[in-house]
Amino acid sequence: MHFIITNAMKRFLMLLILTTLMLDGAAQKVVSGKSSPTKISIQPEYKRGLPPFLYADFEFSDENDNRIIEANEKATLSILITNKGKGPAQNLAVSVTDDKPDRNFAIGKTGTIPFLMPEQSTKVVIPLEAGMEVSSEEHKLEINIREHFGYDLDPGYLKITTMKYREPQLALSGVEVIDIGEGTAAIRTDGKIQAGEQVKVRVKVQNVGQNVSHHTRFAIKCRDQNIYLKDSDGNLGDLGIGEVKDFSFTISPNKRVINTGSLPLFITLTNEVKRGELAETSLGLALDQKPDEPVVLNVQPDYGKLEKQVARFEFSSDRMTANVGNIIDVKQAPPSRMIRADAVAIVIGVEHYDNFVAAPYAENDATLITSYFKSVLGISKVYTYRSKDVTGFFFENKFNPAYGELQKAIVKGQTDLFVFYSGHGIPSKDGNNAYLLPADGRIEAIDYQGYDLDKFYKNLESLGARSVTVFIDACFSGASRSSELYKPENLVAMKGGVKILPKVTKPWEANNYFTVFASSGFDETSLAFDPSETGLFTYYLCAGLQGKADADGDKTITAGELGRYINTNVRESSVKIMGIQTPQFHGDEKLVLTEY
Repeated sequence: MHFIITNAMKRFLMLLILTTLMLDGAAQKVVSGKSSPTKISIQPEYKRGLPPFLYADFEFSDENDNRIIEANEKATLSILITNKGKGPAQNLAVSVTDDKPDRNFAIGKTGTIPFLMPEQSTKVVIPLEAGMEVSSEEHKLEINIREHFGYDLDPGYLKITTMKYREPQLALSGVEVIDIGEGTAAIRTDGKIQAGEQVKVRVKVQNVGQNVSHHTRFAIKCRDQNIYLKDSDGNLGDLGIGEVKDFSFTISPNKRVINTGSLPLFITLTNEVKRGELAETSLGLALDQKPDEPVVLNVQPDYGKLEKQVARFEFSSDRMTANVGNIIDVKQAPPSRMIRADAVAIVIGVEHYDNFVAAPYAENDATLITSYFKSVLGISKVYTYRSKDVTGFFFENKFNPAYGELQKAIVKGQTDLFVFYSGHGIPSKDGNNAYLLPADGRIEAIDYQGYDLDKFYKNLESLGARSVTVFIDACFSGASRSSELYKPENLVAMKGGVKILPKVTKPWEANNYFTVFASSGFDETSLAFDPSETGLFTYYLCAGLQGKADADGDKTITAGELGRYINTNVRESSVKIMGIQTPQFHGDEKLVLTEY
């Protein structure tokens, strides 16, 4: 039987062969003569639905926790992205761009997140790394989180300083001859080296530079074969800035050594990065001479203005929060679900005084708490007063229940009243009273210029509000607010800076509708917190209201939870700063302060 192959059949056969070859090529990928299966990626199908609502929490950390990225140091930028909307976030892309690109400062790549469902969170970790030749520069990293259908977050920024390599500097501080004890055979025990004896030499070295000398090693070399050495090289480990270490080696010059000045003994100190090393430096040892006393320098880290250019986040969106190392960014007050239509708040921050030292950061406290009262506690009527406003009979004009301004804003039995005060508290010299202090107050006139604390609470009670919640970031021990940067001052001119324990009757304890948060015990000093430029109490008050105090994770913060959070953290932090500060709390522990 014969088949006739037509042109149409020829074209069909050719197409079949080509298709087979193409399929085989798609299934095989040839690399260096070896074939491997081709990975087939299937793109997710994105469909528009209900919108997502994205939130981001930023965190920065570096290896030595000083919030500066130094040469040869690694750090991380972490972003916790949460979808609080009703629809999925799709094809999320996170990008970080640098306003001052430096080939010695690397920013890790970020991928995409296909889907982030409602009430889900995901964490993106972006490595940052400075090379050995990085420049000293402040970088502004722009952080963008973009969503497939345009439900993006506003940009956030991380300002971070990179610091060029600061050299360690290894130095010889001195030597000492040990001619008594195990391993020695001295002719005379006089702290000198004589020809023909065996002694030990203790060598003291110091890092007088401005960086750690990692994996430091020593080696003692001699250019005279008549001098015997033992244990003349070894490892010193890391030498911190200003740190001193010593080591010992054994030396025995024989009788052929000629006494003509310093012995040909030389020390070399090396380290991992080969910077700031000491090369073949004379030990300065001579026969029959006692070495000079070692000289140790007082060397302190000197970061200059860079200490004030530590990592910090900047953003305008109220859907962003941040944490830099161990420092929580409390400057952004997150919105909550709490609305208090029948509430009024008065916020007072007195920082600058005519006749006393300043109360550091008290005005910052007032600004911050105003924002938190509005956004977190849901209070729309917030009245804020700062140093220049708080003079004369300010307190009486505001809090007097008969004619004060505050009584006009309160509907008895209906209004919830919130009060915050940051500034100096001051005791009378006899300790019988404690006062809030106006900016123009004098110690000589404290009886009528100051506002007695008992009177303050009794007047608040007499206003007839449904509830009263008071926050006081002040101390009444007679010392000023202090911190690592601000040293304490004696406000009441007591000899020896003796602290006073004022007699306060605590009238709020008899009223079930009073809730009081106080920054410290009456005989303690309330501290400022320099990293956040706030009071220490105010810092943890805000951190707690951000959600850190939510111990059971129910998205509700009660007065009891906040009180315990503030007490624990202020006590722990105050010990590290200056003395102990013990916040006080009184009130209904179940009182709900905010929901988020």
